[in-house]
Amino acid sequence: MTTWYDEAFRPGAAIKGKWNGHVYVVERLLGAGSNGIVALVRRGNARFALKAGYETVDHQSEINSLLAISLKENSFKNFLIDSDDMIIQGKGISFYVMRYIEGVTLSEFIHKRSQDWIYVIGTNLLRKLTEIHKSGYVFGDLKAENMIVSNYGDVDLIDFGGVSPKGRAIKQLTEVYDRGFWNMGERVAEESYDLFSFAILLLKTLDHRKRFAGFIKTLPQNRELDQLTSIMRENPVAAQLAPFLNKALRGEFSTSEEAIVEWKKLIAGKKVAQTKLKMPWLKLCFATSIFIFGATIYMFW
Repeated sequence: MTTWYDEAFRPGAAIKGKWNGHVYVVERLLGAGSNGIVALVRRGNARFALKAGYETVDHQSEINSLLAISLKENSFKNFLIDSDDMIIQGKGISFYVMRYIEGVTLSEFIHKRSQDWIYVIGTNLLRKLTEIHKSGYVFGDLKAENMIVSNYGDVDLIDFGGVSPKGRAIKQLTEVYDRGFWNMGERVAEESYDLFSFAILLLKTLDHRKRFAGFIKTLPQNRELDQLTSIMRENPVAAQLAPFLNKALRGEFSTSEEAIVEWKKLIAGKKVAQTKLKMPWLKLCFATSIFIFGATIYMFW
């Protein structure tokens, strides 16, 4: 049986906005989740990501949240390109268009580089969360699948279905990233909720033994922080981050601004390594050549 999204998102299909009149040509499907489907599209020579929602009300709420965030003077500025309806099989389907970001998953990036990159990635992700929090929202469903890592540890969030206004109930979550799953707090849209998920995300990335799949099967009364702190004890990178991770897991950060200040203090000894890693090879080679040239002049002066 062919569904509306099979028709709308086949490669080469044209999606035309009912109200704004923009036409987007589908290149390929990027992914599908519980609340919508995303495709890589182009308009002229420009490429974008287009997301259509399954439920109109929930999808419109997502658009409203993203619009409010993208109007701020931060890295999300102009992230939302367009929002409209498409008509498929006589039915109006809400969609929005956002910047398309090329990159890889967090696990792929760490596997290709090293676990030390978690310091850079963590800093960039905390900055993103802080920008969302300053806009009056909480990301909600923070997990590795909802982010892309590119370039030198740059981070972009790619699914805003869980974004919720502060003080409201979390509307979308993934169990092991959820503090309610661990009996460590309520499912309320607070900055500390995102910070808890942030800590879980890092621990899950650093856990060589892949224990989180097993945690899903445990009974609620058997879930405890000791299961998480054991990962910190066994992994050298997680051990260095333990003071921060423990505070995030226990809800001891009241704001993400407070959290990022402590994070930066904790990884301060890694700043030189980060600078070297983030410097493009061309610039590094140029700097090296200047040094050698200067040394040569000095020797023959």
